[in-house]
Amino acid sequence: MKKIKLILIHIFLFSLLNISNSFGKALPPGSGVADVPANVLILLDKSGSMGASSYSGARVNRTYQITAISNTGNVIVTDGSTLRGVDHNNNALTNFYSSSNYYRVRSSSGCSTYYKSRYGLLYHSNKVYFLGSWRWYETNLYELNTSTGACKRVESFGRTTTYGRMLVSNNILIFPNYQNKLFLYNTNTGQKNHCPSNLHLLKSIQNSKANNRIAAAIDASGNLVIKSYESGRVIFRKFTLRGTTACPIGKANATYTFNYDYDLRYSEAMDAHPSNANIFYLLNRMGNRIIKVTLNSTSSFSKNAIVGRRGRLSGSYAPASSSGVVFNYPEDIRIDTALNRIFVADTGNSAIQSFDLDLNFHDMSGYSTRSNRMAGAHEAIKSIVTDSSLISSVNFGFGYWSSQWMRIYYSSRRTSRTRVRCSTLVAKGILSSNSWLVRRNYWCSDARVQWGYTRWGKNQAVPCTSQNCLKVRVDRDGARRTFTEVSRVRPGGGTDANIWATIASQYYNHANDSPIDSSSPCQGSYVIVIGDGAMSNIDAAKTKVKNLLNQKKVKTFTVAYGGGIGASGIRKFDEIAKIGGTERVIVADTTDQLKAQLNAAIRSVIAEKLSFTAPAITATIEQGGSLFQAQFTYKQNKEWEGSLTRTAISSKGDVNEKDKSNWNAAEQMPVPSSRKIWGSIPGTDYTTDYNNFVESNYKLIDPMFGLLGNAVGDYHRDTAKVSGVVGNTRCSSKGDSTATIADGTDDDIQGLISFVRGLDYYDYDGDCKLNEDRMSDGKKAYLGDIFHSEMVVVGPPSADTAFTSQNQESYWRSLKGYDAWAQSLSGRAERIYVGGNDGMLHSIDSKTGVEKWAFIPPFVMSKLPLVVNEGLNNTLAKVKGGTNAIYGVDGSPVVHDMYFKSPYDTAKAWHTILMVPFGRGGNGFTVLDVTNPDKPLHLYSVYNNHIKNKVMIMNHLNVLSQYEYIDDTYSLAETEEGQDAFEYYNNLTDKDQALADVCDATGNTTCYESTTWTFPEPGVKKDEFIITINGTNIPNFTIGTGSSAGTQIILPKTVSYQAHPDRTKSPDDVEIKLTKAAISRLSNNLPEAYNYKELGETWSAPRIFRLPNTGAGDNNIEDDVYVAVMGGGYGGRDDKVGSALFVVNLEDSVTPGKLEKVISIDDNQSLDIVNSLPGTPVVVTADLARGIDFNGALVYVNDFEGKITKVNLTNMENDGRGNKINLYDHTTLLSIKASRENGRYQYHSMDAGIGQTSKQFWMFSGTGDYERLTAKDSKFDNIMYGFRDKDYPLFRKQKDSINITFGFEKCIDSTGDTLGVKCPLTTKEVSRVARSTKDLGWYIKLPNSQKVTAEPTISKGLVYYPIFEPSDSKNQCSLGLALICAVDDECGTNVSSQLGKLASQTVDGKVYAGKTCLAVGQGVLSRLVVFANKLFANIAGKSVQDKTDLVVIDSGMGDIESFRNSWREGNF
Repeated sequence: MKKIKLILIHIFLFSLLNISNSFGKALPPGSGVADVPANVLILLDKSGSMGASSYSGARVNRTYQITAISNTGNVIVTDGSTLRGVDHNNNALTNFYSSSNYYRVRSSSGCSTYYKSRYGLLYHSNKVYFLGSWRWYETNLYELNTSTGACKRVESFGRTTTYGRMLVSNNILIFPNYQNKLFLYNTNTGQKNHCPSNLHLLKSIQNSKANNRIAAAIDASGNLVIKSYESGRVIFRKFTLRGTTACPIGKANATYTFNYDYDLRYSEAMDAHPSNANIFYLLNRMGNRIIKVTLNSTSSFSKNAIVGRRGRLSGSYAPASSSGVVFNYPEDIRIDTALNRIFVADTGNSAIQSFDLDLNFHDMSGYSTRSNRMAGAHEAIKSIVTDSSLISSVNFGFGYWSSQWMRIYYSSRRTSRTRVRCSTLVAKGILSSNSWLVRRNYWCSDARVQWGYTRWGKNQAVPCTSQNCLKVRVDRDGARRTFTEVSRVRPGGGTDANIWATIASQYYNHANDSPIDSSSPCQGSYVIVIGDGAMSNIDAAKTKVKNLLNQKKVKTFTVAYGGGIGASGIRKFDEIAKIGGTERVIVADTTDQLKAQLNAAIRSVIAEKLSFTAPAITATIEQGGSLFQAQFTYKQNKEWEGSLTRTAISSKGDVNEKDKSNWNAAEQMPVPSSRKIWGSIPGTDYTTDYNNFVESNYKLIDPMFGLLGNAVGDYHRDTAKVSGVVGNTRCSSKGDSTATIADGTDDDIQGLISFVRGLDYYDYDGDCKLNEDRMSDGKKAYLGDIFHSEMVVVGPPSADTAFTSQNQESYWRSLKGYDAWAQSLSGRAERIYVGGNDGMLHSIDSKTGVEKWAFIPPFVMSKLPLVVNEGLNNTLAKVKGGTNAIYGVDGSPVVHDMYFKSPYDTAKAWHTILMVPFGRGGNGFTVLDVTNPDKPLHLYSVYNNHIKNKVMIMNHLNVLSQYEYIDDTYSLAETEEGQDAFEYYNNLTDKDQALADVCDATGNTTCYESTTWTFPEPGVKKDEFIITINGTNIPNFTIGTGSSAGTQIILPKTVSYQAHPDRTKSPDDVEIKLTKAAISRLSNNLPEAYNYKELGETWSAPRIFRLPNTGAGDNNIEDDVYVAVMGGGYGGRDDKVGSALFVVNLEDSVTPGKLEKVISIDDNQSLDIVNSLPGTPVVVTADLARGIDFNGALVYVNDFEGKITKVNLTNMENDGRGNKINLYDHTTLLSIKASRENGRYQYHSMDAGIGQTSKQFWMFSGTGDYERLTAKDSKFDNIMYGFRDKDYPLFRKQKDSINITFGFEKCIDSTGDTLGVKCPLTTKEVSRVARSTKDLGWYIKLPNSQKVTAEPTISKGLVYYPIFEPSDSKNQCSLGLALICAVDDECGTNVSSQLGKLASQTVDGKVYAGKTCLAVGQGVLSRLVVFANKLFANIAGKSVQDKTDLVVIDSGMGDIESFRNSWREGNF
């Protein structure tokens, strides 16, 4: 979170920003006939209207009074003239009377909400009571019946100032008021009474007055309690009520008198604890806080809790502790006694905040983020171009457009200025053909066009102006550059459609610079133009768009955004979309809609270019005779159809496809109504029947859908959204089978639930039978695709208890009764656990293939709305319905038997724990207890929302906790001065518009200009800032005194920020960036235990072991802890996430998901790659290798930019040379210097083992750009390599090891060696002395732009690499070649000839000569599995063998000890 008074940032954040992981996913590159990345050029409207404000959240204006609608979580608030209903849980307006979410009326004879409603409001028994007035000097009490809509006046208090606080007890409305009286009203009978004030009551009311409020409440015993201030003392008096309209007993039944206290004295509103008559909650408006007070005796009180300070909210506000709670002069407090929930009217923030009875923050609503549309667009587009599922399939480009004002002189005759016929300006797009100047054949001055595309300049197109420019060309690096450039676009100008059309047309048609690959017909190219106003020059734009489609097959999407475009303007957008081949305009009135619609558009871009058939992704071979294969069939604009098959396999490795025990889980799926699908859904108990993800729970599930800011789209409608534009009414007009279609999203929320369960709500077959099972070719088709998730098979506990060392976990098991526990579960059913991109972790019976249950992790549940694509519900397409394909549970689950105290235990016990990373489905993981496979338990889930800068934790009780951290990049708009300028703009009146033209440092204008700016965080040091001005680094700034609210930055030059969007003065582009260390230090709301801010998409599978918790010398195994170590995952183009190693405590039930340590991995700044750790770490423990003399583990991890890092997670005390070492020490062993030019990306994990010759530890890996497998370039320099750690099993820090250049100083180039003559251990090609300097490893260069497609596999002295070679055709859509390379582990000798004949190989009728590895088909190979001396691999493409989706060949022979197989056992 940006911890500042930031108003303008979150509008688009909620619209596009959760696009992260939300677009259509791409199949394995190189595996089909359409895997060339699509070209997408985003052209953003920068007209002045893009500076207009829009809002997100429930817009309620100032919240003066609040009342709860009991037991619903909904409230009613008033801003002084309007009553509004708010769904607090979903931060949305909600109907509270007569199908309306607001009530506002001003009538002389009837009710009036004006003038006085800010001083009195109460909901009771379907009626709302409020004060109001026709004239300002009158005060009336009204009663609004929320069922009938009838409103009546209850009482008139005349021409007096009558304020007070409305209370209710036993259906009696009680109103102590400013006339020093008590008004009573029976809400059932209408009887009323004005009580004369006796002495005590008079004093209480008189002295309670403060800021038009009376601090009064009904306590838990039914007493009327009034707080007053008299003669320097604070007095609480309790009065006995009679339960009727009879006046209360005259004298207070109890009086509590206290000396002066600031909080007690100045608290203006109060409410009482529902069950303790002596606890009260006071609201101190001026102090901006709530105080929980206990009246201990008549003279003693205690403050049990205080929360709050003054501050402004942000869209991601969710304080994790009392120190993070802020208010802005709150005026009312109410308690919903049915929910035990406190609601506070946060007046100045236009918000409602809620708390539990201990003042722990619960939720926030009503806060309506105001932003100009441009600010939101920045965040949205940034979110798109940092999404890994997009950048792997799309080459992005970016530009902006508006209009171009040109001074043209004209005359009826030729002059010195008017030298050309005006008609010549038509071709340039300057004049239209029907201009009167053209019709009259006038003469005009010549004009140089300032828009379009003529060539690429140094860093931008030519021409390029502040109004119109192609800033980022479409290519692989376009996403990274767009991320930087989009923030620099400011509103200003008009909306000339011909300009964006000219830019797109000239760029895509350019002879040299066009990104279109004319040799690859499968490549898709697109323009996405975003506009917020009615465009001019539509006809000229139509012509260019039509030509782009017909001549270059470039399709154009039009997005009408912001709600400010009239019906005729939207129809023009629609006309362009139809001509551009995308069928209809995308209409997004709000930012949430824009997010969903753009999401859907880019998904369809990816989906349209793919054409695959049944690629297989993962395989697991169990020694019990089963080959399990996860496969899927790509379905365009649909959820991909998954299958999980069991095929019998003999001990010799022969596959029997005719075995009667074979099965396909997709065909064995229970019918949708019988499936057990469950999740951690607050308000439900999943353990009842493990089936709480059902339509009847849709109101409880909907908040889970919105947890990450995603909204369910209005897919099926009863009426069209926009007149004259095709709507989503296809099934309504035809008559849907369920008769449930309605406008709004309630039906769609239920429909999404039914779809996930397996029904055809999105009408894949186009028949509008929305409640039928999804079928394909007559078979069940609702098991989602299993893409990257590798299965784990879990049967009875079987971990080893035979130990040879007390360092082994097997020794720990033997001490803790593991054998007895395992025996008690010897009959435990065997299950397959695997993640699917239908959003579920599936539990499959391994014997029958029947799904026993499916679990939807809470933060994956929040991704499910992204399947909804309203644009696919239309009458124009061949297929009438459809959805987006997304990533769900895409990571590989890991299982481990652990002895610990779970949150369900009273003492430690054995449990089988399943840890489930989300993979490409998100930055998080879930931990389940599957000890009883039929009664699993959710322990906790963790998610890093790096777009909103928030770590989210859900525990076993379904309680959600959120922890914010600050952002790393700021602009002048986010300084205190920038915020003040923006605030000034918000409050600018028409008569003050002239002040917007003034730029100075007074703070009394919309433009601030100075050298001194206040960063919105105090105490930041100079070395924690990185500041650039207009792209130039500025080191010579200074830090001033600052204040408690911020840090003063003094720049070496004057810069300005103009908050008014229609003013011509552009702000200086000042970027203020914080270092990683600063972010960690300043993120006060993020505890170290949950410092997951660097966690990226969890591609890395965790590895579990026991950690010596105090490190060096810790030999007490009793207090060791079970931890999971995992790579930081994939961060895409975001350098804030991914480059770290996480050590997660798995047994802390008090702080579930607690981090033991985050180890940041060096990001080599000299390389041009954003680093990540997508691979699974290699973990070496005493259980996995001989001769280990430590507890814990040595960890090796490779990273994206080509380094290997070694981490000490052991109890070793020194490095064997007397040098002290510590827990979490780490050192870089190797850097292969990856770059975008050489393409040496390390996407995949390493394999490792002990060499039989050297007896040392070897690691094996390979490189290649997995996101661009088909790319070909002579500069690519990919390798397969093996590298040994001579220090193993010790840990030693290397000096300057990051500067080791792989392949030069330390390793042998064994490329082309098939005889072993270049073996680094024995080679005679160099002297013995020279060999000793090059004996750390070997590498083999890959020819022909070949790339490694999965992690290598070692077996018996050989390392096997799956390789992809792009087709030698110019057509990149052609299938590439799948090869397997076999390499000697310690020598680097290519022994692929052991696998088959290499000299002449035939694949699909084509003969390949000179290949150094064995060709096994066309497409992409999975990780190789060794079983019974055979190699098995799935192939996404086509195998040369009879079983076209499986490769089976005989393995070679060698002699190495591998750790890798141990990782595949069920109890790791």
